Order: sequence, then C-alpha cells, then structure tokens
Amino acid sequence: MEISYKELDEISKIIYRTSGLYLQKRDKDKLLKYIEKKLAEGRFRSLEHFKKELEHSKSVLYEVFDVLTINETFFFRHKSHFNILEKEILPKLFKEKQSVKLWSAACSTGEEPYSMAITALEVMEKLKIKKTVRVIANDISQKVLKVAQEGVYGSYAIRFVPPDILKKYFIKQPDGKYKISPKVKSMVRFMHLSLTDEAGMKRIGNDIDVVFCRNVLIYFDIESRKKALSLIHYNMNKGAYLFLGPAESARGLIKGLKIVLFPGAIVYCKE
Repeated sequence: MEISYKELDEISKIIYRTSGLYLQKRDKDKLLKYIEKKLAEGRFRSLEHFKKELEHSKSVLYEVFDVLTINETFFFRHKSHFNILEKEILPKLFKEKQSVKLWSAACSTGEEPYSMAITALEVMEKLKIKKTVRVIANDISQKVLKVAQEGVYGSYAIRFVPPDILKKYFIKQPDGKYKISPKVKSMVRFMHLSLTDEAGMKRIGNDIDVVFCRNVLIYFDIESRKKALSLIHYNMNKGAYLFLGPAESARGLIKGLKIVLFPGAIVYCKE
C-alpha cells in the first residue's frame, strides 16, 4: 500500500509526543521503509493497526526508536572531552569530594559510560587516592542497552583504546572480542529512559557532578531541547559540568549554565 505524507506526519507526531524526537526528512524516509517492510511481512494488518500499536505497545515504540536513532559510537570518542575530564575536572572533584557521580545521558551501547568509569579509575590511580565513583547511563533504546549491559565489544569499538588500558580493563574473549572487566562494569548503572521524560528523569537524582550528553540533542527540535536541558540542569549539582556534542549548543536555550573554555572544547557549568 502507498503511505501518504499526511499519514507519515501523523505517525511522526505520535513519536514526537511520546519521546521528544523530531523527525527530519531522512528520519521519515527510514520510518517509511520500516513501515512498508513490516506491512509486507504481515507484522501489521494495516497502517491504522500500526498506529494503534505504536501508541499502545511499548515494544513497537522501542523498535521504531531503534530504527530511527543512530548508535554509532566507540570508546573515548571525542578524545578532547576525556582529556578535560581526566586532567581538569576529576582531579578538582576528587580534591573536593569523597563521592562523585557521573552521568552518560543517551549512552547508546555503553562505550561512553565505561570510558568515563575507566577515566575515573585512571585518575584515582595516578593521584593514589580512593573515592566512590558512580556512573549513571540511560538510553531510549532497549536494544542498545542490552548490548551495553553485556559489555562485549568488537574491534571497531575499541580501536582507539590504548594497549595498556585494554589490558587493564578488558578481558579478551575466545572469539577475539573484548569484555569490559567486572571492576569497571560494577561502577555503571544502566536505565531505560528518555531525556524528555519528566518523571523518569527525576530518578537520576539531582546530585550529578559531570554530564556527557553528546550527539543526542540533534534529534530534538528546539522545544524538546529546552525540556531535555532543563531536566538535565535540574539533576546537576551547583558547579557541575555538562559536555555536549561538537555540533550542539545550549546557548540561549536555558538559564543557569555558563560557558567554560577548555583546550579543544566548550563545556557548560551550572551556576
């Protein structure tokens, strides 16, 4: 059957209402191919049946999220951010606090939160100190969270991991893949959560010291960005740091964040 642009817009509005994801043309093209494929396979009896399932079945909604969101990531992505975390921010936090809480907002398949945990372990070892470090990680996709919780990665994901770090924090598997060590894994707590879910975001806890929310706001329109940033801001301690993706900005969207310039990156700090 042929799906009209009007019908596709109606479906897009359902997705926006439930997740805050604003579908651009390329996203609608992906959605159209997905719907056509599932209708041809007999997964849904009709377009109306699909829309009904999308509104009332979380499993269908989450499957669509998996189709729409790009989850390409790897360990220590945007190395300058991790350099700042390692050399500037964590030493300062460890000097001031016994317990530090980090947050990987939209964590995808887990490389980012595990990289944060490894960085914290390395800093503590260099400073010869022991602190309590917890990493909260959330994503809208159950599919990627399953991969993250398993913590097993191939050569693409680890390609920028230094050999000494690989040896210390990963366990090589018989098939050549690498599994994150229990020591690192125990530091990270994964949650299934959308950044625009007001009730759900409060479960994060308003005591976050560092947030990595990178390459996710590009999927939101202005209003959803404002809402997500406002909820993130609520969960941050005073003086906490927020990292966004290189193509993202919080300027003019919410109050209470000041820009801090570090070598190679712009970071936001809660006032």
